[in-house]
Amino acid sequence: MIDAEIQQLEERIQRLLAAYRQARLEQKRALQERDRLLALNAELRRRIEGIVERVRSLESEQQA
Repeated sequence: MIDAEIQQLEERIQRLLAAYRQARLEQKRALQERDRLLALNAELRRRIEGIVERVRSLESEQQA
């Protein structure tokens, strides 16, 4: 009886540890994806700002 309960507890502990490891892995991947998207966003922002600056420059030249 005690042996069966201990076995069940050990199996439950193993399942919990596996779930914990999986959650940490998913969190790590999510953080990496967030960092990748933040870097991409910053690059796109720089490109858009460059385009806006060129458009403003062209508009200034046309008004002059």
